[in-house]
Amino acid sequence: MIMNRIIPFGKAWRVLPSALLLSASLVCGSVQAVSAETAENVTEATQDIRIVDILPLNSTTVEVIFSNQQRLTLDFYGIHIFRLFQAPMGGILREPVAEPEAKILVDQPRRALGPLKIGREANRLSVETDRVRVTFDKHSTLMSVTDLRTGRVVLEEAAPVAFDKKQVAVTLKEQPQEYFYGGGVQNGRFSHKGRAIAIENQNSWTDGGVASPNPFYWSTAGYGILWHTFAQGEYDFGRKQQGLVTLSHQTDYLDLFVLVNERPVDLLNDYYQLTGHPVLLPKFGFYEGHLNAYNRDYWKEDTTGILFEDGKRYRESQKDNGGIKESLNGEKQNYQFSARAVIDRYKAHDMPLGWLLPNDGYGAGYGQTGTLDGNIQNLRNLTDYAHENGVEIGLWTQSDLHPKEGVEPLLQRDIVKEVRDAGVRVLKTDVAWVGAGYSFGLNGITDVAQIMTYYGHNARPFIISLDGWAGTQRYAGIWSGDQTGGNWEYIRFHIPTYIGSGLSGNPNITSDMDGIFGGKNLVVNTRDFQWKTFTPMQLNMDGWGSNEKYPHALGEPATSINRWYLKLKSELMPYAYSIAREAVDGLPMMRALFLEYPNRYTWGKSTQYEYLYGPYFLVAPIYQSTKADNEGNDVRNGIYLPEGTWIDYFSGDVYEGGRIINNFDAPLWKLPVFVKSGAIIPLANPNNNVHEIDRSLRIYELYPDDYSAFHEYDDDGTTEAYRTEEAFARTYIESQTDDKGRVTITIHPTEGSFDGMVREKATELRVNVTARPKKVTARIGGKKVKLVEVTSPEAFQQGENVCFYEEAPNLNRFATPGTPFAKVVITKNPQLRVKLAKSDITAAATEVVIEGYAFEPASRLTHTGELAAPTVTTSEEKNVTAYTMLHTWMPVENADYYEILFDSMTYSTIRDTELLFEDLQPETSYQFQLRAVNKDGHSDWTAFCFTTKSDPLQFAIRGITGTTSIRNQGGSLRRLFDFEEGELWHTSYDASSVPFDLVADLHAICQLDKFQYVPRENAGNGTLLKGTVSYSMDKQNWTEAGAFEWNRDAGVKVFTFSGQPTARYVRLHVTESVGNFGSGRELYIFKVPDTESYLPGDINHDRLLDENDLTSYTNYTGLRQGDADFEGYISNGDLNRNGLIDAYDISVVATALDGGIAPQRPDTLQGTVTLSTVKKSYQAGETIDIVVRGQGLNGVNALSFALPYDATAYEFAGIEAGAVSGMRNLTNDRLHTSGVKALYPTFVNIGDRETLKGDAVLFTIHLKAKKNVRFDLKAQDGMLVSKQLEYVGF
Repeated sequence: MIMNRIIPFGKAWRVLPSALLLSASLVCGSVQAVSAETAENVTEATQDIRIVDILPLNSTTVEVIFSNQQRLTLDFYGIHIFRLFQAPMGGILREPVAEPEAKILVDQPRRALGPLKIGREANRLSVETDRVRVTFDKHSTLMSVTDLRTGRVVLEEAAPVAFDKKQVAVTLKEQPQEYFYGGGVQNGRFSHKGRAIAIENQNSWTDGGVASPNPFYWSTAGYGILWHTFAQGEYDFGRKQQGLVTLSHQTDYLDLFVLVNERPVDLLNDYYQLTGHPVLLPKFGFYEGHLNAYNRDYWKEDTTGILFEDGKRYRESQKDNGGIKESLNGEKQNYQFSARAVIDRYKAHDMPLGWLLPNDGYGAGYGQTGTLDGNIQNLRNLTDYAHENGVEIGLWTQSDLHPKEGVEPLLQRDIVKEVRDAGVRVLKTDVAWVGAGYSFGLNGITDVAQIMTYYGHNARPFIISLDGWAGTQRYAGIWSGDQTGGNWEYIRFHIPTYIGSGLSGNPNITSDMDGIFGGKNLVVNTRDFQWKTFTPMQLNMDGWGSNEKYPHALGEPATSINRWYLKLKSELMPYAYSIAREAVDGLPMMRALFLEYPNRYTWGKSTQYEYLYGPYFLVAPIYQSTKADNEGNDVRNGIYLPEGTWIDYFSGDVYEGGRIINNFDAPLWKLPVFVKSGAIIPLANPNNNVHEIDRSLRIYELYPDDYSAFHEYDDDGTTEAYRTEEAFARTYIESQTDDKGRVTITIHPTEGSFDGMVREKATELRVNVTARPKKVTARIGGKKVKLVEVTSPEAFQQGENVCFYEEAPNLNRFATPGTPFAKVVITKNPQLRVKLAKSDITAAATEVVIEGYAFEPASRLTHTGELAAPTVTTSEEKNVTAYTMLHTWMPVENADYYEILFDSMTYSTIRDTELLFEDLQPETSYQFQLRAVNKDGHSDWTAFCFTTKSDPLQFAIRGITGTTSIRNQGGSLRRLFDFEEGELWHTSYDASSVPFDLVADLHAICQLDKFQYVPRENAGNGTLLKGTVSYSMDKQNWTEAGAFEWNRDAGVKVFTFSGQPTARYVRLHVTESVGNFGSGRELYIFKVPDTESYLPGDINHDRLLDENDLTSYTNYTGLRQGDADFEGYISNGDLNRNGLIDAYDISVVATALDGGIAPQRPDTLQGTVTLSTVKKSYQAGETIDIVVRGQGLNGVNALSFALPYDATAYEFAGIEAGAVSGMRNLTNDRLHTSGVKALYPTFVNIGDRETLKGDAVLFTIHLKAKKNVRFDLKAQDGMLVSKQLEYVGF
């Protein structure tokens, strides 16, 4: 509800329409939480504004009329979905502002709606449908929403909707046990209770960042909200003030949808009703994809490089290094560097591969013919070769989709020809393409989806997009961005990220295998391949980092294990495709546990590192090293198994649910995967691509238990016919056990059909057992089938109407022959295998009855005898921190394992005598009980209690270094930032210091909250008394934050930053101190709680400064504000905030490489740079040599400038190094989004190298005249940079 109210903003008072009070969740960015007292004051301030009436506008819409003539529109899109719209500045319902035009809503978002009922009572007005009642209090103007099926109020206003010039904010009531989900790809989290989330694309691709936001969330209270806007926002779910949810978007009118439903799946479908159902990926999209640029780079022999098939090692360079240039088809005596060779490589290593992207952006293109049509044919040649090997081809899009005037053929695009003529069936968008905004991305993928279907013979689009928004799911899946692999963090934060994407309405999410950067950690690489087997998509992004990204790249045993899991993913294709279809209008493939097993433990983040893959698999990835040995064999703790019986998929061991299991053995080859008792799992034969699936065979693996059923789904896997023509088939499979050991498995006739459907199929069953059954019978259409028992896997494979009791199925089937791993014996529980001859699966039911069925694995408990209650040995000093407790105890004789009861949950199967509890709250008392367990029972409980410690420095920034404008006593300045208050910083004793500057380098870009200055204990000489505080991003441009004036005493002094600015440097300009010296025990600088710090230059957000960041800067050198790909990801790399990626930005990374810059006395930076040519007039075809000279140079560690030129008059022909030959050349010839062409000569020293001094020819630029010209080009944005990151312009 929205009412006019008077709300103070600063010193001004404004008449504002009332607020929406929803009882669940939505949070505003900069709007402060509203307390109960404030809410009362607001009510008093708006006593004169009342609701006058509710009037019908049409059959779906009413208007709430206020006493000041403001109007709130309620438009019902169905019996439980309504839209709230109010524009204080005028206007009617409208589409959100979007450039280019894009639509969040589908064309037909409405559903049937009966008559609206308007209620008028003395103090209340209401409007209701058969399912929902919306009530307004006439005096307070507050709104509540009731679900009429349950009689519960699900939404209730807490304070007015606040309309400001820059944003609209809504404040809602939060129920005590209410949880919130959604918001898009919120890295590292899926459950938002007590947190605030940004609804903006930050292109921050690590934990805490946001890549593909969505202005949609939903609550366990039974409602969801979709804000109808492309403007960024923030949702606060009780973080600022418990009990209140606030949400805001940067717009000047209110336009949102309220969805009312009880079940999560229904709320997701309500969202899909408005914005579109998720796309069903084509079948090849579920296989591994490989991406790189195969038309740009050069490969030169290097003993430290990557090993190729010719036995030599080569290193890749985006610049011409005199090596061999690659191409798509290897037509230039460069085959091993070609895209075709990638397909061959997967085939040679027997690795599944579904699709390949040879790239078209970042200077790569897909041909070297000099014409667009020639390049299209080159791409077609690759497509033909790929199709011969069962692989589809796509493009990685960085530039425009359609032909554009002035773009050279190498980078020219024509999506129609690419789809129609070259056979492209995959598109992956990137920052540079989507960077113009959410509507641009949504517009673009809509364009591609329509073109791919229209010009691609009704092809089903396979689009992987970055920077998604509401509606993205109807055309594309989501990619999580560039990250660094080879570390546990990469796996850890992705697990809840994937879960959260599904809860936000986009179940199709993927990320780079083991990261685009980094890698070379065999254990992490293997673990990443394992868990992503049970995710929708997998892709190897090769070529940007220094490490190759193939599943076989790290050698054995990773090659064998990765192959095993890729083959397993191919076998699971029928199951995966069925649950993918379910995700189109139901639950996501990867399911938060609470979707199937809702309880207090699963609603929050306690289960954020495990998930359900469809209804039957529970996956608990290895995301950290717990007790790993040198080979990577480890254990997994903290696996919550819901109520019921769960079976280790790789061994057959049984676990009872309703508890948290620990010390689960996870040797390097083993992913903790549990299958639910009763599971029915459709399978396929192992294969390397979708064309290798034996379509004349259907396979089902079963774990019979009581009654269970599964709907298998199938269609042609490549076209839109499943959606437009209902061309699909479903098969219903049932399993029933009775108390006499009889199992009846019924496969009902397949219903429906599609083009290419195979009706004559053999049927294979794999029934998990622990003993040989007594009897097996089969019938097809009621007619008995005579089964013959065989005694070997070979006879079973070759026979039909056969059964086979396999006592120890071999799981290690895909190891590389002759390797040590091939000798490892890995078996699981016995299986009864039944294979029936081909029959028409649409004609009759297939029934198999098993007599004497048993699945009773041996107990893992081996000890007997009495058990004493354990003795706890936890040390409060050593084992307890502010956030963790490591509990230890003495071993108990005869114990098999131990159990701990904590917070009403049982932590079981603890074989060690210790267990770590994490994510605790500081200064909080926690109670535990511990007991021992064996085959005979358990001991008495031992109760114990500990309290976590405080952490007053939780958000203090560590790693700070400082400089002063005057000398210090020895090296004492480091003591001011070492978190050790026992040592003292002091300026030099032999000179007066005041006034002086103290500059703190945070070595991170942080949102500043405050700092605490700890004086010396006696407040003696050097104690700071007066001065000013400033902050800066680059030490060149400072903003004053305020003044300080402190008493002379030993108390901690606090300075609070107004507005919480973002900066890297903090400067104290000291004007008064005791004795005119400077001293102090500590200077703690705090960031805003729960905000992320950004490492300057860490453009790929992996919390490291390394060659990977330099690689990114290589691609983005010369990028300007206004270029489509500048905002977000790349703009974060513009560290001096001048709207240009230049030598300063790159130097931040370069000076940290190769050991960094050694401590040294800084040189004074100075010098000028000039450009000259031998003449002014040039004829067409002549080469223009531009000599770039440095004069009076000193301390120059890097330099750059821009040289804009007319691309119709000049062509860049190269650059010849002079005095800069020892520097790294990052020169970029760039075409800007505006159409301006400019050369960006850029040279930087890597690490600690000799700087430029004196006068010298720095380099020579070679341009070729394309027509008769008079040379008059001028350098712009020139910059010289020192080792200390000072810079001067020229």
